[in-house]
Amino acid sequence: MVRHLLALLCEEVYLLKHILEELKGTVDGFSKSVEGRITSISQDVEVLTDAVDIKIDAIATDLRLLKRAVGSNTADIRPSSSKVRVPEPKPFGGARSAKELENFLWDMENYFQAAKVPDGEKVSITSMYLVGDAKLWWRTRLADDASANREPISSWDVLK
Repeated sequence: MVRHLLALLCEEVYLLKHILEELKGTVDGFSKSVEGRITSISQDVEVLTDAVDIKIDAIATDLRLLKRAVGSNTADIRPSSSKVRVPEPKPFGGARSAKELENFLWDMENYFQAAKVPDGEKVSITSMYLVGDAKLWWRTRLADDASANREPISSWDVLK
């Protein structure tokens, strides 16, 4: 009976030893996998850090240039005496009156000058003041230009 119990105990010890070896192999595999992932992530972080450092250097250079440019132009800046509100021009509805059209164009030119509107924006701003038949004409003109592969009107001088 003691021999039988001893044999059972030896068998259990053998099984436990085998299970421990399997667990050790599994843990070693996980350890190597995690170590590989950590190495990969560490390399990725290093690459990203280098890229961020390069961008920070570029931004710092741009900032120095901007500061230098602003510092050199401060003498050219004249303070405005007052902020004047520029009244908006009246909309143009497409009346077939030369006088109304001339007045609209004159109002727009004065508005552009007072509001300091850049040349590239004059056509699009003018189109916002077209109503009724004039707006319909403008929309049709844009569609016709697009379908005929023509350059759209982009210059104030061409529009007026």
